Amino acid sequence: MLTRRDILHAAAALPVSASAAIRSDASNQTGTGRAIVALPDRTAFSHKGVHLNAAYTHVLPDVAADAGWRHLETRRRDGWREFPVDNDRDAAAAAFAALIGADPREIAIVPSTNEGENLIAAALDLGPGAGVVTDSFHYSASLAMYGERHKLGMPLTVIAPSGGTIDYGALEAAIVPGTRLVAVTLVSSLTGHTHDLRRVCEIAHARGALVFADIIQAAGAMPIDVRSSGVDFCCAGTYKWLMGDFGAAFLYVRADRLAQLRRVQLGWRGVKKYQMHALPSQPPGPAGGDWSLATDTAGMFEVSTPAWGSLTIAVAAMNYISSIGVDRIAQHRAPLLSRLQDVLPGLGYTPLTPRNAAGPFVAFEKPGLRERLQAKLTAAQIAVTLQPDKIRIAPSVHNGRDDIEQLIEVLSQAA
Repeated sequence: MLTRRDILHAAAALPVSASAAIRSDASNQTGTGRAIVALPDRTAFSHKGVHLNAAYTHVLPDVAADAGWRHLETRRRDGWREFPVDNDRDAAAAAFAALIGADPREIAIVPSTNEGENLIAAALDLGPGAGVVTDSFHYSASLAMYGERHKLGMPLTVIAPSGGTIDYGALEAAIVPGTRLVAVTLVSSLTGHTHDLRRVCEIAHARGALVFADIIQAAGAMPIDVRSSGVDFCCAGTYKWLMGDFGAAFLYVRADRLAQLRRVQLGWRGVKKYQMHALPSQPPGPAGGDWSLATDTAGMFEVSTPAWGSLTIAVAAMNYISSIGVDRIAQHRAPLLSRLQDVLPGLGYTPLTPRNAAGPFVAFEKPGLRERLQAKLTAAQIAVTLQPDKIRIAPSVHNGRDDIEQLIEVLSQAA
């Protein structure tokens, strides 16, 4: 399993030129002659203040916002453009597939991560005789969705955490004959707990179950390889670490799993060919027409017109991410998170995130945090996820050590 220690070691092992580029030198070149983006990269963003809240919503890079404006300008001025055939859907699917090691044909565009998981649950016919094993760190709406299916007779086991993590022995024991799906969140938005996805898949597959992973808190922030992990299905929306906007998500379905899924809804994207028989110029035939269906991932799961603008923004954002490299993004962030984990416990903050979790944020608990800190953070223009007794801190490519020290100074006032 990739841990934060592995990321830090990888950063330490970088050539001098590469490690310098991560710090400050934008003039360094890659082996291909392309400039290495310096981290922190503040020049690519226009937001005000210190944004340490990418796990909630990432701010748009300028290049992505500009792509969005161009899309809007096209919608405003170009009434001739045929968006159903002239759009960024395929480019977005290809860019996401490259980030996770998939084939673009294994990607469908859906409205959200949670909707992707609902589609997989329906396509697997989860219900009596086809159960689910999951854990308490999975997304809350997903737990509710499976819980509602449980009320209708679907077997369900939810594994409680032990010592801040999930016991894989308990996971293995919970998968019984009739378990069809193991559903996990790769990086828990609750605590930052990071699953060993390959291990989860090994356990599930050995016992005849498939695996769905919610990867919205991982895609774009840390290395993911769907091939090496063996995951069957995963999904991520674009508005967090993919640095995009709302209304679009990418659903990955391993190609050799499509045959195990049933079609649960159908729209124009899933109709491969349609022949009408309603007009005088058309050939005779059934009043309802004749058609054939597409059977690839998009044909199975894409129903209606997607958010073209969000996909245009996503392409630009993912190209920006790729220009840096997900490995370098993780390497840049790791010491920032380690600094927080070194300092905050001494200020009375109880860590919720396992020390070596490879996820992109850390979370801490302390009674009365929101009441003590909200005004101070607002005055300092620092954005984090702040709850009544919990704080989640999620730095990204535009953050440096100075941002972390500024936050620590404010947090020390609630000690």
